[in-house]
Amino acid sequence: MSLLNILVGVILLVIGALVLVFSFYRIQDLMKSKDWPSVEGEIIDMRLKKQYDDNQKYYRIELRYEYQLGDSIYSGEDKLVNYQSKKRELKKKYAPGEALTAYYNPEKVWESVLEPGINIGMLIALILIPVILMITGGVFLGS
Repeated sequence: MSLLNILVGVILLVIGALVLVFSFYRIQDLMKSKDWPSVEGEIIDMRLKKQYDDNQKYYRIELRYEYQLGDSIYSGEDKLVNYQSKKRELKKKYAPGEALTAYYNPEKVWESVLEPGINIGMLIALILIPVILMITGGVFLGS
């Protein structure tokens, strides 16, 4: 076993473990967002990006929005994915000036999301990426 393999293996294991710890905290935060209060907001900017996944077209929607709590105005950004709608429908639904519902963290009112909770894709990514890093680190240590 070479020193380089040991070094790379240890580095990957440590990075994977740190990312896994971060992921668990992130998952907890995302789950807490299901209980956040909602407020009406307004879309400030919208960008549509056409992408493909296994030959299926979908749109990635990047939104900037604002919401008001008391006398203070806060802004947020979020990314949504849509497989069903057509580009024209999405441009109308998410046009600047359109109303939307934002969910904000009552403890940190500047934190907000448009879709509270966690979707399965995000959950898989938050767990799978650090696990792959740690497995790869183990392979380097075993060789």
